[in-house]
Amino acid sequence: MISGKCFNVALVVMLITVFFSCRQREEPQTFVPPGQDSTVNKEKERLAKEEFEMLKNQQGDSAHLNDSLHSATDTTKVDSLKSSAKTSEKKQFVKKEKELNKRLDNPKTAISDYIEFLQRGTTEGGNFEQNMKKASDQWQTSNLNRFKTNYKNTKKIVVLEEPKVISQKDGAATVQVRLKKSDLVNGKTVDMDMVVKYNLIVDSKGKWKIQNNVVVKK
Repeated sequence: MISGKCFNVALVVMLITVFFSCRQREEPQTFVPPGQDSTVNKEKERLAKEEFEMLKNQQGDSAHLNDSLHSATDTTKVDSLKSSAKTSEKKQFVKKEKELNKRLDNPKTAISDYIEFLQRGTTEGGNFEQNMKKASDQWQTSNLNRFKTNYKNTKKIVVLEEPKVISQKDGAATVQVRLKKSDLVNGKTVDMDMVVKYNLIVDSKGKWKIQNNVVVKK
């Protein structure tokens, strides 16, 4: 009986020894709770998505900036072209103005233009109203009605001697021209040969204006 009990005790001791031996071998292993690896992967995925979105937004901002710069460049080009066109137009205007001033600087040219308006207005088929207005504007004091009355029966004006400057000083000048004026009087054509002296002055715009004239019949 004793030997049987001893055998049982020995068996129990052996089993306990084996159990603790296995447990000691398992203890060094690290226990990872279920789902922890999945959580780590999801966190990495979230960070990666955030980084991707950030890069995407940066690219969008960069593209928008490039478009803005491109648009700004186009606008600058358009503004530059407009500015160049305006500068060119202004230069052309200044050039024409200088050419005009050169003509206006010569009182003889002013009288030539004036007589040409009279000739155009009195020639058959010419625009009487328009040319009388232009001729009247060549005087210091314009009087359209007087011109229309004085030249309504005039049929022809011929320049016999070209205008010439007989005196000029500062802003005053006298120009002489010989004309033949043909008027219709009582159904008949009456010719008048005359020498006209025009006294001119320069106005505030630098243009020669007729102040008065003296007519001497030949």
